[in-house]
Amino acid sequence: MTSRVFIPLLTIVVFGAGYGARIWNEHSRCPVPPAPALLTELSTTPAPAKVNVKTTTPERPPNAAKLAAEIERLRPSIEEFRKQIEKMDGEMDQKIIALLNPEQLPKWEKMLKRRVEYAQKEEAAVAGDGLLTSEQIASLQQRPLYKLLAVVVVPQRLEWLTNDLKLDDEQKEKARAILHERREKFLALVDSSPPPSLSLSRLAPLAQRLGEPKKSEK
Repeated sequence: MTSRVFIPLLTIVVFGAGYGARIWNEHSRCPVPPAPALLTELSTTPAPAKVNVKTTTPERPPNAAKLAAEIERLRPSIEEFRKQIEKMDGEMDQKIIALLNPEQLPKWEKMLKRRVEYAQKEEAAVAGDGLLTSEQIASLQQRPLYKLLAVVVVPQRLEWLTNDLKLDDEQKEKARAILHERREKFLALVDSSPPPSLSLSRLAPLAQRLGEPKKSEK
């Protein structure tokens, strides 16, 4: 896929994901820093000069307890959403494995190893027993949005698989069909789930580190 096609498509998806996250954050009134800018490395505009500003340790969002209460209220749907995602990921992995020849299987194992290492790195970034910081909360809310990009932008994911596994033309077309099928199932799940189920799916397991849930007003 050419960059002329990919960049506008990715920009649209990022904009939509960022807009949804902003609407949900405003609804929960939990002040967190904005998502990191994407595709800036492709811009021809010079980056603005850095300003030396003294940084301090960010304070916990004052409404973190309210966010914890929202997670508890939606926990059944969030947990069901997580299970469905894991099921779809497992089904896709099995279908991709079925395409591979014996020479490609070690490459698949290498991909899985990188996936585990990346997950461990993400977990290490929020490890600990204390209350989560603003940056940690923002990161945990944004991670599912990047997964959305990986699922929705099929050509990019197909390119990764083709390069890593050295797929031939026939395998590539079959992999494309598998990725399209997964995308449709994923979008159907998102459409049928409460909006916060996606943005809170990675934050929910650490809800106890947000603080005592705030009781909703009657």
